[in-house]
Amino acid sequence: MFYVNNVRVIPTIFPDKTSQIWNLPEELVNSYDFEIRWEFEHEGEIMQLAQLVDLFAHSHSLVLKIKYLPYGRQDKVVSNKTTFALASFAKLINSMYFDYVDIMDPHSKEAIKLIKHSRAEYPTEQLLKALNETRSDAVCYPDKGAVEKYTQLYLGTPYMYGEKVRDQRTGKILSYQLKTNNKYEPQIGDRILIVDDICDGGATFILLAKELISRGITDVNLFVTHGIFSKGLKVLFDAGIKRVFTQDGEAMPSGFDDVTYRRL
Repeated sequence: MFYVNNVRVIPTIFPDKTSQIWNLPEELVNSYDFEIRWEFEHEGEIMQLAQLVDLFAHSHSLVLKIKYLPYGRQDKVVSNKTTFALASFAKLINSMYFDYVDIMDPHSKEAIKLIKHSRAEYPTEQLLKALNETRSDAVCYPDKGAVEKYTQLYLGTPYMYGEKVRDQRTGKILSYQLKTNNKYEPQIGDRILIVDDICDGGATFILLAKELISRGITDVNLFVTHGIFSKGLKVLFDAGIKRVFTQDGEAMPSGFDDVTYRRL
């Protein structure tokens, strides 16, 4: 899904499954400064993005804002067993010569290294709102990577983090060991907001929530920038997580209202 200067752009899909960008408002096309906001829905949109760039070839400035970076988690080197999809994606984006590419909470530093003129953005305002709404005493990061990434952004926020205990044969996460720092020590009855960039199936957060609750934490809530929720929200609520937030606000399960379904 694309917005150009906050105007929704809807491509035409032809019977042969190809698409075309056309019939945009004249006042939009005749502009000279363009901000394309991409809310990723499927891979085919990369072709539509290329069409938009060609359409705006006369621009003075062309900025791409990526709400969720596709292939952001596929950031490893190429081998005969796996492809480095992020690098392939970066080549396509770089070929379009954007002045800037703003990426909301990229999964790793590799994206910023690979995509030219890219800048990382973070949902600071939305996170602070979630902290206030849940009256959280501290945040909990699910691993050291998240600690390194977010503590530089959310300075002054008390935190702890988890270290994953894995099955060495399968790599599966079995449990968590909670680690604290000298600025925060959790107390029975505290409220904790788990913070990370992506929630897909939710297994990491389920294990972490159970460990926090076993330590006497009263309220466990979750903030993720990008909510994929491939297993739904029910598995998170059933693990004891009371509220789930993303960059778009509080996430609610489809078909239920928050009063009857969310743990209160």
